[in-house]
Amino acid sequence: MAGEEKKERPRYQLRQAAGCFWILDMQQEGVPFHRPVVVNEAGAEIWRLSAQGKSQEEIAVLLSERYKEDVEKVRRDVKQFQETLRECGIVTPKESGWVRSDEG
Repeated sequence: MAGEEKKERPRYQLRQAAGCFWILDMQQEGVPFHRPVVVNEAGAEIWRLSAQGKSQEEIAVLLSERYKEDVEKVRRDVKQFQETLRECGIVTPKESGWVRSDEG
């Protein structure tokens, strides 16, 4: 429609297929091919919360309260998840939250 701005889709997107969650690079050229990263349900939830702009700490507190888990354990799990994704080139750490590698 005239006058409407087309919203650019994020490079990395979470998808669910065949009972699994996948993080896909939607802008890759094909060579080299970046394999999708398979994540579990907890990883998918962490991804969705980070996509909403939540910081690691906010995510840890939310998940700790939701699942009645020790916040220190959840904090470690969230940090490990972020580190794993960063090793795949998907996110980079930022003091107050997360920045996907294609966002700066």
